[in-house]
Amino acid sequence: MKVVEAFCGVEGTSQRTKDLMQWYADTLTGLVAHAAEIDAAVTRALKRSHGGDPHNAGHATYTSLDEDQPRATKLASLGGDANTAQRAELRQLWTSLSPEARAELWTGHKDGLLAAGLLAPTVKKAAPDRGSGPHGLEDPGAEERRTREKMNLVAEAADWKGDNDAARHMAHYLGNSGTDMDLPVDKMMSDVPGFNAHIEDGIREHQAAWRDDALAEFRRNGGQPVSMPVETGNRDFAFAPDVDNNWFYAVGSTRSNVTGVVTVVPDENGQPKVGLDYQANAWDRYNWDESKGVTVPLPWGSDMSIPDGQMARLHTTGIAQEFDMAGSSSVKHYDLGGPAPNQDPLPQPDQPGREGDRTDPGREQQEGR
Repeated sequence: MKVVEAFCGVEGTSQRTKDLMQWYADTLTGLVAHAAEIDAAVTRALKRSHGGDPHNAGHATYTSLDEDQPRATKLASLGGDANTAQRAELRQLWTSLSPEARAELWTGHKDGLLAAGLLAPTVKKAAPDRGSGPHGLEDPGAEERRTREKMNLVAEAADWKGDNDAARHMAHYLGNSGTDMDLPVDKMMSDVPGFNAHIEDGIREHQAAWRDDALAEFRRNGGQPVSMPVETGNRDFAFAPDVDNNWFYAVGSTRSNVTGVVTVVPDENGQPKVGLDYQANAWDRYNWDESKGVTVPLPWGSDMSIPDGQMARLHTTGIAQEFDMAGSSSVKHYDLGGPAPNQDPLPQPDQPGREGDRTDPGREQQEGR
């Protein structure tokens, strides 16, 4: 399915508009595919209910559309080897299954489902602003080349200083490939307690409602296990330079949400036990609009200033390139309680260790840093 702009401006299509167009196209395509699968499942159910006899519409029974569970199980068994189309199909089947069928699939194939990206966010993942504009629209001049060399030095200095993520992202921008980069969300949460609290706030805001909905489904299902997908809305977070210089220059601000699965199972006495498996997601676009300059403190005590618009011109003159950044945390489990809700602290993010810094023997030393 294709989505196009209603109006075209002289500045061309912004990255934010491109992101929104792609999100709407993917969402509409998914809805159509989902509707087609439901229609096919209902057709099969009706055929089974009358046994193929047009003169006898009621001699057979069919009470569930969970006949797609074997297909979902097969796709889950692929795990990380599932391709893009198979992952999309698995997500559609997951939403089509009944809560009890989802519980069975989740319990038996949790690792495969996670590896296949079942918890990928579905909210809009659009760039927050227009960015610099089209890439390579103009030819670079001497000023742009000097700026690029300065920023290469700044990236190297930041790496030696310990701001490894800021250095890696700047080097990737200057590398001019435009390819996506992974955000280490556990490291972001561990490095910046405010960002971790931001993620926790999203969970705390919804956990009571998630628990109530899952318990209601548990009761409707006669006390049998049920699983329900959950997701928070998109919430922005800005990193402050006086709190964490590394993430301020690496990301600036990011969009984030939480995705997960709430499962209710009976204990030995038939009482409900409610659990949440969840991950934090973050995404942004590394860009420099025309109003952005930068002043970077250097290790030897002085600062280097790049005037407003100079960083953006590296993109528009084709000697650097904006790119998308996205990532997810490790999956954590949190006990939402039994008959009474649990208010214990949420699990802490995984510690990053030395991955990606200059003491990591496995890291790449150039553009990937």
